[in-house]
Amino acid sequence: MPAASLLVAALLSACAPMPPSAEGAISTKGDTTSDTRVGMRFGSELLAKIAPPPARGLGDPAKALKQSLYELELPEVDQQGVASWYGPGFHGRKTANGERFNQYELTAAHPTYAFGTQLCVRSKATGQAVVVRVNDRGPFVKNRVIDLSKAAAEEIGMLDRGVKAVEIYKLDEGQDDCPDALLQAKG
Repeated sequence: MPAASLLVAALLSACAPMPPSAEGAISTKGDTTSDTRVGMRFGSELLAKIAPPPARGLGDPAKALKQSLYELELPEVDQQGVASWYGPGFHGRKTANGERFNQYELTAAHPTYAFGTQLCVRSKATGQAVVVRVNDRGPFVKNRVIDLSKAAAEEIGMLDRGVKAVEIYKLDEGQDDCPDALLQAKG
């Protein structure tokens, strides 16, 4: 706290103009005396240089931040709906593409996307997102759009609920991460 008080005092004292005697400095060269400036600035000029004035008219900073997040260009949602997850009872069984299901990998079952397709699955409630690879078919429950592996479900915080409203974004070939705008935006 003492350091903060010292900083405030220093900034406030920088706002006062320098006394006329400090505006310039007298230098002597031999017999000649001259008044020369040595680059001193008035306190308010110095303060403006190190701490620009606060922006006016922003109002509530939290509201301004929320508005700036909404202004992010979000990619178009490819699909949205309810996601579920599967794990222990299927661990080690063959998936629809022939590989063994591993509940600890970031994979998913989807009814139509080609095997190997990378999807960014984002929770509509929390904004948490995960990239999964489609390796299975499903879900086989009405009104669900994707089944996530246990590890993928954990990434978006849905293990305790079993289901969660999500948005699905198909990633382009070679794209391994969810778009930055999705990660910055909250549900």
